[in-house]
Amino acid sequence: MRPTVIMKAAITLDGQLAAADGTSQWISSPEARRDAHRLRAQVDAVMVGAGTVRADDPRLTVRLPAESDEGVAQPIPVIVAGSGPFPAGAQLFRRDPVVLSPTRLDLAGRVIVAPDDTGERVDLATGILELGALGIRRLLVEGGARLFRSLLDGGLVDRAVLYYGPVLAGGVGAPLFAGRWETLAEGRAVHIGEVHRLGRSMRVDVDLAY
Repeated sequence: MRPTVIMKAAITLDGQLAAADGTSQWISSPEARRDAHRLRAQVDAVMVGAGTVRADDPRLTVRLPAESDEGVAQPIPVIVAGSGPFPAGAQLFRRDPVVLSPTRLDLAGRVIVAPDDTGERVDLATGILELGALGIRRLLVEGGARLFRSLLDGGLVDRAVLYYGPVLAGGVGAPLFAGRWETLAEGRAVHIGEVHRLGRSMRVDVDLAY
């Protein structure tokens, strides 16, 4: 049984994850960022792509200032490997991550080999099923744009939580999804659920599996 897959992103009002130079701190409000940590506390694992590891060196931990870390169940970090090397000393490798890879790797943590037909990329459907076999029931995906697009194309996203910050990019930096949107017919109908104000930001919950 595969986990429920929840895509999470903080974006500008016109749909950009980051500027062209990679800067994105902070698009969303402090209230939205705290809410995102509460969301992490509700899942079993948090997934990112290798590009996010290289660019941001994330920790993917639950950090709630008003609460002690003691007793908080930290989600399992999951990395989708690509063809490039990981940076030495990346913080996630101190947390015994699960790595989905198209080839065998000598890394700290558990490596699940799940190649696609080309042998160069991860078969995400297979990899996510393997995460389910590890007992992961709710998987939060936090980036980046290529991983989001691959999951969307594979029909693997059940829900999305989008935090819109009070920012207009006014151009294309790093859009929410990699690739081109050629025609309206390629869009996906979704159900917009709850909408909340969080300080100067807005959270929109989207159901893709309705």
